[in-house]
Amino acid sequence: MKRTLPGIVLVLAASLHCSALAQVQTLPAPAADAAFAARKSAFLALPPPTRKAAQDALVWLGVYNGVIDSDFGKRTDDAIVAWQRSVKATPDGVLGPTLLQALISAADKARAAVGFQVVTDPKTGVRISAPTKLMGKPGGPRLDFASSGDADLAPLYARLSAETPARKVAYKATKPGSFFVVSGQDGAAKFYSRFETSQGASPPVRGFTFSYPAAQGAQLDRVALAVANSFEAFPAQAQANGQPTAPLAASGAGAPAPPPAKPFATALAIAPGHALTALTAADCPKPSIGGKPVRFERIDAATGLAILAGDFAARGDPPRLGALQTDLVLLTAGGEGIAANSSSPAGAVATPLVLASLEKSARGGPAFDRGGGLAGL
Repeated sequence: MKRTLPGIVLVLAASLHCSALAQVQTLPAPAADAAFAARKSAFLALPPPTRKAAQDALVWLGVYNGVIDSDFGKRTDDAIVAWQRSVKATPDGVLGPTLLQALISAADKARAAVGFQVVTDPKTGVRISAPTKLMGKPGGPRLDFASSGDADLAPLYARLSAETPARKVAYKATKPGSFFVVSGQDGAAKFYSRFETSQGASPPVRGFTFSYPAAQGAQLDRVALAVANSFEAFPAQAQANGQPTAPLAASGAGAPAPPPAKPFATALAIAPGHALTALTAADCPKPSIGGKPVRFERIDAATGLAILAGDFAARGDPPRLGALQTDLVLLTAGGEGIAANSSSPAGAVATPLVLASLEKSARGGPAFDRGGGLAGL
């Protein structure tokens, strides 16, 4: 019987660039116990993009004020525990699959609430994420860009870090020949400014200032940190790939850049609302099938297989099990067969007895024998 297998959309948070506005994580004192080491080990066992996504989510939920660096220090540890307490979970500092998915989902809602999207300034070439739903409104936050043909940051840093009766600097940091950051309050508005320099770029100095009413600081401080963490002064990778970017509107709110293509993986529907996959929650912290969110219902540590549960495959029939045959032929994206586990001469393509695709989106997917039976994943 012919079946159409659903794809699993992996919504992974993009790796954000670090900002000096965020304070560098510090390790606990030498008296740190084995429990901290265990929590660190559990966190570092996650893939780096997942670790960064977790840290960024903790920023959005207002419990983390640190660098998005995928590392694990006291700040990340404290933030995880604080968030666990806020959702009445066991405050053990470990993000298991269920908690990790809940964390990412909560942050996604916070981003959506302010319309956090990537924008590009056509004049400077700066790329950054901005709260587009809040900007352009009277009394709302502003995002201003600036650039300079003078690659020396020192004069600009001296001017922006200088205090006046109305302008107070709360934090400033600089690395000569690289970047500087200044934050504080100017009159009734709080501000974050960051500028970077690159000798080979034109213009060589690019930066931004995100300002917002001080009265809204409790709500917008975390947004400002997220904006700063997303800042790309010289998005060389996008330019090299020729990816189009959307220019900022005159209001400063900005139009979103075309979203990157979402990666896909494969699962096998085994019953209504249930699918089998070889993916893990670390691989896919926020899975969805057919546009609807699903969850990791059960994970078998011995086999590495997991059951996804959700609202899909309402009339799915359980698969008929097959057996792994002598010859295994893997199909590349171009359809070329490659013999594996075969008694055929090396490099020969045997008659397919078990078929499995090598396409990137087929990770975690099923392999069938010639009779249509499930031979494995």
